[in-house]
Amino acid sequence: MAFSFFKKTPATPQVETRKPARPAAPSAVPASRAPDTGFASSVAPSSAGLISLDFVSKDPLDGARRTGKGELEVRDVSSGLHPVVEEAAMLFANGDDEAALSVLEKATFDELGNSTEQVWAMLFDLCHALGRIDAFEAHALAYAERFERSAPTWPATPSGGACGGPPTLTLSGKLTAASQPSISQIERLSAKAPVVRLDLARLHEVDEDGARLLLDVLTDVRRRGHGVAMLSAAGLRDLLAPRVVPGQAEGPAQWLLYLETLQQLGDEANFEEFAIQYAITFELSPPSWDARWVASALVPPAAETAQPVCGGPIALRGEIVGARQDAFAVLQQADLPQGLMKVDCSDLRRMDFISAGLLFNVITAVQATGRQPRLVDVRPMVAALLLLIGVAAVAEIQQRRF
Repeated sequence: MAFSFFKKTPATPQVETRKPARPAAPSAVPASRAPDTGFASSVAPSSAGLISLDFVSKDPLDGARRTGKGELEVRDVSSGLHPVVEEAAMLFANGDDEAALSVLEKATFDELGNSTEQVWAMLFDLCHALGRIDAFEAHALAYAERFERSAPTWPATPSGGACGGPPTLTLSGKLTAASQPSISQIERLSAKAPVVRLDLARLHEVDEDGARLLLDVLTDVRRRGHGVAMLSAAGLRDLLAPRVVPGQAEGPAQWLLYLETLQQLGDEANFEEFAIQYAITFELSPPSWDARWVASALVPPAAETAQPVCGGPIALRGEIVGARQDAFAVLQQADLPQGLMKVDCSDLRRMDFISAGLLFNVITAVQATGRQPRLVDVRPMVAALLLLIGVAAVAEIQQRRF
């Protein structure tokens, strides 16, 4: 099976002000040219030439055939995917959220044929995952105007799983004054939930203005009695550490954000030490330690990759990256009954390319034991990667609807 890798330069996002002209109805694709994707939509195409947002493989073994002793010979079921779908899926899998968003936003101005709804579903999903409410609503308006049908609405529990876990907002790239639209989403999300998770794993730069913006929002949220739990706070701490130099009265907001990361990590000893250094350096009263805002107190640690959800037997959760050997151990438990095996993916936020390949191999082995996995409530960005890898050839994929 051949996979595509991409080296395209991301286009400038086109989100907030868009007035796409209403295109003519897409012409039907001749049957002789229709791509063989190895999976079928559960809903017939609409009169506007759009396919369903719910990509479900009716026959999990379509695109594969048994060769004996549980082995599978898989044909390339990704050949029917639109290049935009492939590129955005790979960028997202590699953690390049902004580039993936740019690719999808630009593509919605083009004619996409049978991939139209798939691309739009991925766009709405990515805006939702990043907490971009304004962008989501702008695209929803454009969708409704263009296709003259109801557009998806922002889910009531953003980025939360089936059990209604805390919503998650992802900050990536640079945290600067230009990050105001993203930072403002923290307040919006906190109005709907007592705790918001702030994923900082892909943040690689922060300046004084960006630090001040984030600190101001944290203060406002806490004033209302709500909390923000930083995920990967250690990375932000390490990013700020070289700039926190006792005796050098520079970057006060970055000093305070550094202290915030220590508090989020529960590092009280270092917090107290640098709070004193802050007071000496800037001749200002330092913040006080408050155990209520430690991330592990706001959101108790839990297994991030695979565990039962809401009483369900099997679930994949969090971000599965690096192809860890234990990532899919829950699918290989010896005591699981034979037959249909539902796997809840409602809280599966991301999977990288290598891990998706490992999942394919695991499912192939699971089938040899008489079990047939069905991946339920898979977010469109992850579903696109699984289709690219060919997982739809060996498992049923039920994609999340918006």
